[in-house]
Amino acid sequence: MDVLYSSSSLQGRFARLFRWLEKKQPEWCRQRDTWSLYLFPPESRFRIVCNKIITHKMFDHIVLVIIFLNCITIAMERPRIDPASAERIFLTLSNYIFTAIFVAEMTIKIVALGWCFGEKAYLRSSWNILDGMLVMISVIDILVSLISNSGTKILGMLRVLRLLRTLRPLRVISRAPGLKLVVETLMSSLKPIGNIVVICCAFFIIFGILGVQLFKGKFFVCQGEDVRNITNKSDCLLASHKWVRHKYNFDNLGQALMSLFVLASKDGWVDIMYDGLDAVGVDQQPVMNYNPWMLLYFISFLLIVAFFVLNMFVGVVVENFHKCRRHQEAEEAKRREEKRLKRMEKKRRSKEKELAEAQSKPYYSDYSRTRLLIHKMCTSHYLDLFITIVIGLNVIAMSMEHYQQPEELTEALKICNYVFTLIFVLESVFKLVAFGFRRFFKDKSVV
Repeated sequence: MDVLYSSSSLQGRFARLFRWLEKKQPEWCRQRDTWSLYLFPPESRFRIVCNKIITHKMFDHIVLVIIFLNCITIAMERPRIDPASAERIFLTLSNYIFTAIFVAEMTIKIVALGWCFGEKAYLRSSWNILDGMLVMISVIDILVSLISNSGTKILGMLRVLRLLRTLRPLRVISRAPGLKLVVETLMSSLKPIGNIVVICCAFFIIFGILGVQLFKGKFFVCQGEDVRNITNKSDCLLASHKWVRHKYNFDNLGQALMSLFVLASKDGWVDIMYDGLDAVGVDQQPVMNYNPWMLLYFISFLLIVAFFVLNMFVGVVVENFHKCRRHQEAEEAKRREEKRLKRMEKKRRSKEKELAEAQSKPYYSDYSRTRLLIHKMCTSHYLDLFITIVIGLNVIAMSMEHYQQPEELTEALKICNYVFTLIFVLESVFKLVAFGFRRFFKDKSVV
């Protein structure tokens, strides 16, 4: 069971629901608990074919290509496409085609794996639940679009479901192990990250309250042409200057939290710190480096919150990433071992078949006298030696070509090329006659 399944409360609720449904099944359902949709038994030919389709190595790759093509058509959508244009017709038809393909894929999986009962049932995997939801949303979108186009205005409001088609690229996640690992890491990190968020908010509030007590009403400055003799707000207004509050200040808790957020992001935090160092008092003109001890407030906040607490987010994600990767590697190793055992079983059967064929009469026992002579010539060691010499001479002939070569050499090389090509063609024809079409292309050394 994957990490996402075990860590998600929603998936846990699904598991409890399945267990409750299994207990409430009628007797005829329990008798068919291994059947898919209570219609297809395990020995059903249609179910076996569906299982072979979804376990084929090219199945996921083909589905990925279709998803990428669907993403391209979704990206081509624009608000000002003429409804009667060829582009709109193409996008509409492509949406129908892709939806039909995804529905067929889901149907094949459900028939092969089962719907909700069974260890490998379709709804037992959270990724299949995501795929199924997206497919059903696409089907509902098409049905609503057809009904709303027929004149029903109320259902036309439901066409907002078309926006959910943009979630189709999420289906790539379930087929890309790297993306699946990242998503599972994020999902499994939500609970510990929530605890860190609470701690971070507590520190923000503490430093915010402290900042209000230290700097409320002090983050003002007089702006004008000559403010050298300005000492307070009254002098500033008498000189017809502007008494302006800094954009980031600590006049209340909300403004303090905003200023601390900028400090934590370390983007422009130096200006806020210097404003705090220059602050003199309420309605007082700032003085450069008036109170350098206020540096302790800003440095302590950066050390405790910006560096220590916020980096705990990274630590939690990294730790869960390693846990999820170890779990995924164990699953991959298990799948690789199953595939290796299947390959070994297949090789064993093929060797037994070859041994049985070898113990029986040879395949060339029914050949005619002429074909036996050709077969003997093709299996002769001297033919291989002769072809090797010809290949070497061919390489030497090709290496003799050079820039501004004489006409005589060009003609000679052309004749040699014809001779070598004829020899190779005759060799292929003789081997086709000797071994047959299937054996000729089955033997990679011959090809």
